[in-house]
Amino acid sequence: MGGISGVNHVAAIAKDMAETASFYGEVLDVTVRKIVNDEPGHKHYSFDLGGEGTLDFFEGAPGMSGTARDTIGALNHLAVTSTPEFIDEAESRLQARGVEVHVTQRQGQKTIYFEDPNGINLQLYPSTGGSRG
Repeated sequence: MGGISGVNHVAAIAKDMAETASFYGEVLDVTVRKIVNDEPGHKHYSFDLGGEGTLDFFEGAPGMSGTARDTIGALNHLAVTSTPEFIDEAESRLQARGVEVHVTQRQGQKTIYFEDPNGINLQLYPSTGGSRG
């Protein structure tokens, strides 16, 4: 694989950090690995995605809005590896919160897409026991 060994982090801006932390913790069982004070009044939270990878959220400035998912160069979605059992569990948790869930099949297995409170499109992808390739 050359000199690259994995994804270190993906960074996004949170509309509401408390809501974001609640969503990732309660729905996806993701914990905050660390909170960094970048400068006075501005923090970012690193959510543990397993291994070395984190999903980092920076506190958004007051009045900030909008998404850019359909813009050239923008992040379309973030897929994270999960067990099939956890995909079913997360689907139930999402539906209980009123979050729209799109179910599809990939490589003969169930996968789900949904949005987090910040409008980020996430996918829970079933573990294949190897590389996705």
